[in-house]
Amino acid sequence: MLVFPRRSALGLMATLALTACGTGQKTAQSSKAASGNQASETSPSASPAGEQSVETGVRTDSGYHLNTVLEGAPTVTLYTDLQCPYCARTDPTYREVARRLAGTMNLTVRHFPLPMHANALPAAQAVQAAEKQGAYMAMSGKIFEHQTEWKGLTDVAQLTEIFTGYARELKLNTDRFIADLPDAAGLKLIQDEFEAGNEVGVHGTPSFVIDGVLVEKVDSSTSADHMVAAFTEQAGL
Repeated sequence: MLVFPRRSALGLMATLALTACGTGQKTAQSSKAASGNQASETSPSASPAGEQSVETGVRTDSGYHLNTVLEGAPTVTLYTDLQCPYCARTDPTYREVARRLAGTMNLTVRHFPLPMHANALPAAQAVQAAEKQGAYMAMSGKIFEHQTEWKGLTDVAQLTEIFTGYARELKLNTDRFIADLPDAAGLKLIQDEFEAGNEVGVHGTPSFVIDGVLVEKVDSSTSADHMVAAFTEQAGL
């Protein structure tokens, strides 16, 4: 069955910033310390993203790659939570930026399921199950696009049914998908990516990191043009 996050395993983060889920930080236009204030998670709906990126099928220690790997190039890593509404808003923008920066910078994504979102970890497991069939981007896009359908569910069987329905729409082998949902290796990868985010100072989502350094003044409200400018400036390009 799917695994729900345990606060003791993934750490405790309980506040929201206006443009990010989790503890406020400079990437959410505040300091790394918790803001102490909470904001509604209501945000503009994400644009359908499942078809906007070509699957690279490439995973390295930096995460899942959204564009062709360029050896020696700076790497941007997005730490994302699939239940975070701000991550859903960021997703299509980041995909577009990955397209624009192909051949200049590597853009990757890593899981950072916040404990405040009970279904973020199961959603990440669904993406990992889809990756085994070459559909990481397609499944993450589908999950973001239909976030309101599953974010409030409390029954594992219902979550499984919803995510399996997405797999069916993507023409994946659903028997294999269901069997891969509780995969121990996939769960460990998610946990490892979460811990890697903690190590570089990620406290909320979406957060952007370039070669181990948090990117400031970039959040879910940032346009593709400004995101490209911020990434290339910090990378010294």
